[in-house]
Amino acid sequence: DKISEETFCKLVADLAGGDAPVPEQVKLLCRHMQAGGWGRRTFQAFVQQYFKVVKGIAITDCLDIASAQAKTLRKAEVDEVIELLEGPETDAKVGITRIRGRSLMDSVTGWITLKGNQGTPFLQEVEKPFYACQVETPLEKEIKSESGDNVVRALKPEEVLELVEGPRKTTFEPGLKVKGKAVSDGAIGWFCVRDKTGTVFAEADNKYYSCTSSIAMTDNFDIKDCKVVRKLAAGELFMVEEGPVQVEDAGISRVKGKSLKDEAVGWVTIKGNAGTVYAEASNKHFCILQDVPLTKRFPTLSAGEEVRVLAKGEAMQVLEGPKEENFQPETRLKVKALSDGALGWITKNKATVKPWTPYYKCTTATPVHDAAAAEGATVLRQVEVGETFELLEGPMQDGEAIRIKGKAEKDGVAGFVTLRDSEGKKHFEPLPPASGN
Repeated sequence: DKISEETFCKLVADLAGGDAPVPEQVKLLCRHMQAGGWGRRTFQAFVQQYFKVVKGIAITDCLDIASAQAKTLRKAEVDEVIELLEGPETDAKVGITRIRGRSLMDSVTGWITLKGNQGTPFLQEVEKPFYACQVETPLEKEIKSESGDNVVRALKPEEVLELVEGPRKTTFEPGLKVKGKAVSDGAIGWFCVRDKTGTVFAEADNKYYSCTSSIAMTDNFDIKDCKVVRKLAAGELFMVEEGPVQVEDAGISRVKGKSLKDEAVGWVTIKGNAGTVYAEASNKHFCILQDVPLTKRFPTLSAGEEVRVLAKGEAMQVLEGPKEENFQPETRLKVKALSDGALGWITKNKATVKPWTPYYKCTTATPVHDAAAAEGATVLRQVEVGETFELLEGPMQDGEAIRIKGKAEKDGVAGFVTLRDSEGKKHFEPLPPASGN
């Protein structure tokens, strides 16, 4: 994934035609940017330019801000990142310098003032934002998950991500939770009825009936030609499979049901000819529509609070709720993984990702090798604590370890070093971006 020196020189010559610069000068430029050819990140840094908003200013649809036809698209907020598309150009009428750019936050494209006519800066040039994963993080297809099948793949610790769009604040509707008791084994806890994305895990089900008094379950609908399967006790639950059916000549109402106690199946009279009710639909039961955890507390505060997983089709008796569960807004980023180009959305917080630069500081003395795989590689020298390495390639996997190819700032030695070993210990930490970024 490199542009070789030879390819770059030929490209410049082809583009320039008869005005091509001296080949040696082009080679020097190529070597100055990155010896051995340009990687994708180096090339992008050379051809792309980004600005950060340092003072709120309007984004308009044309260069001439004084024009009667000029329309404000929206206001650019402080810290928003703008990709340069055209300019800078000076609006001679009002003496301001403007650029046409695309906001990474929401892809709005328009003209924005770089510097006012009194010299007030509105934008400041910055490096393109990149992030590094701190822990394994799901890369998701959509900004908001509307189904369980939303994950592109899991991003691994130390993976480098290029910002494509964002940051964007996303808000969520309250979820619904119920405290319940599993009919099958009496397990008690809280389960999710509807999560913050709107996915439904359980629903109230009027197919569950509760016996108000002891009543016979028979093997046939016809009460004149049937046998008793067994007696259902007062308070026992069964799920209706067929009915209710009115028996006109007897003046009764019958249903076919399955006992939740032992799965016995048969016909049950729910209302007698004198109006006596023997069983009635329960409004205190939910049916589980898809597997969902049963947890000890509301809300679930941490991992390890799970009682068990409720399976699809289970019946839950309501003990408390439904109760709303509110969720804090999340900051979402659309990113591209440098390792394989995988594209998707992640949640930005201190635990998942942090801003990344291609410079790493050694925190534990470690060797520089001449090959990506540490086993069998030749040691070029030892890296001392405090040394800085510039990323050339990677990060890459070497078994369970994570490695990069880098160049030492101290003496220019280039080779492969371990960022994080197979036991998870870090040997290098990425340096934070400059304050302007």
